[in-house]
Amino acid sequence: MNKARSKLSPWPYIRNNRVRTTALVISLSVFILMMYVVNYVIGGIDEPFYASDVAPYERLQIVSSYLGMNGSDYDSDEEYLADAWVRAGKVCESLKKKDGVVDAKPFAWQDVVLKSVIGNSSVECYLFGNTSDCEDFIKHMDAKLVSGKMPEKAGEVLIDKKLQKNHSNDNGLFEYMGSKYEVVGTVDSDYYLAFGIQQPGENDINILVMIEEGSTVSGKELMEKLGYDVFYFKTVRSAKIAHENSIGSMDVVQTLLTVVSGALLLICVSVVLALHIMDRHNEWCLLNSIGFSTGEIYVMALKEILICIAISIVVGALLCFMVIFGLKTLLYDPIGICINTWRPAAIPRICVVFLALIGFAQIPIFNGMRKIQTIDTIES
Repeated sequence: MNKARSKLSPWPYIRNNRVRTTALVISLSVFILMMYVVNYVIGGIDEPFYASDVAPYERLQIVSSYLGMNGSDYDSDEEYLADAWVRAGKVCESLKKKDGVVDAKPFAWQDVVLKSVIGNSSVECYLFGNTSDCEDFIKHMDAKLVSGKMPEKAGEVLIDKKLQKNHSNDNGLFEYMGSKYEVVGTVDSDYYLAFGIQQPGENDINILVMIEEGSTVSGKELMEKLGYDVFYFKTVRSAKIAHENSIGSMDVVQTLLTVVSGALLLICVSVVLALHIMDRHNEWCLLNSIGFSTGEIYVMALKEILICIAISIVVGALLCFMVIFGLKTLLYDPIGICINTWRPAAIPRICVVFLALIGFAQIPIFNGMRKIQTIDTIES
């Protein structure tokens, strides 16, 4: 009997009942595929906007102030703007001397269009006063000029190569800025950068504070210490809050999809498990009759489920790779949208449902164990 016990294995049923086993493996693999791809697609909405709306502010802050100026004190807008640029430049020279501040530049603020798979957003285009400021900015952002030239004249702009690809099939980049600007080169960076030299008459003059990465310095507080009121400021913290308010609901969507699909999966698996147990009842009774305990039979049945789960993880991973590679190649790369292929946030969701599934599987297995009878009992 000891020799017979050593041969009690889950593999004979898995090999000889491929239809039932395949149905269970496919249902589990499709679940993995669905969860991972949903996370990837939602990332296609979130990550490009994060790279443009939040990530740059780990190195930058924007401060807007009237600098104690009043437009009514000047004879013309041109005179006011000329004085505003000069005064902003002097303020920047004072800011450069502060701890945690790498550099500071006056700039005019415009936006260029960023297209995503679902909807459009905007990328801030920093318009400086001269080429030297552009060179300092590109150096601070660890960007590299890969084609074209640095801006030299008013209206010339550099954009990141991802933005260039984003608009390779249209002319919508300067939809918000108008036709008076032109792209003279591209840069390679971790961000969706757009910057250049301002056109005469740009009246939205702000101060760009370039900070050390990880610095807790506040450009707003520094401006106020210099005696200037601040009516607007943007830091990485405020950028994150604004981003979460606009995109944060995506986490709710992911969780909802996980719950709904998980419930549907459990229903599907429960049907497969019920068929599995109906097929096994007579076999379990026979094994019990020749001396195997219900505990040993239970362990064998549980191993069958765990083996199916292990196979489905491998199959699901392969399916995820193929589908995401197709989406990346055909959908995202052509429009310059960069998304991380590895989605760690999807793993906990998948694991939770699989743990629930293993727990759920105990119910029909335990019920099947309770109904096991020996051959003598069945015949009587």
